[in-house]
Amino acid sequence: MIGPADALVFFGATGDLAYKKIFPSLHAMVKRGHLDAPVIGVARSAWTLEQLAARMKESLETHGGLDPGAFAKLCGLLRYVDGDYNDPATFRAIRTALGAA
Repeated sequence: MIGPADALVFFGATGDLAYKKIFPSLHAMVKRGHLDAPVIGVARSAWTLEQLAARMKESLETHGGLDPGAFAKLCGLLRYVDGDYNDPATFRAIRTALGAA
């Protein structure tokens, strides 16, 4: 049997797919108690974590509704790594963002 994941890393965190599908799915997972691990969004948009959280909030308000408690918890789990998947430094930054996971 496979246990729960230590973290979730997804690329394209500032893109359209994340906006329309991934953020609402993560939000639903938190609401249902199925996500309690760090969520690391990776993109090469030179954003801050605050900008990513604002985009996530806009996404949830547009695509399915915002549960304030679930959103707050998801924001606490969210990390952002700015980088290109072709750059080895990006993967070192992801390793750092993973912490003990």
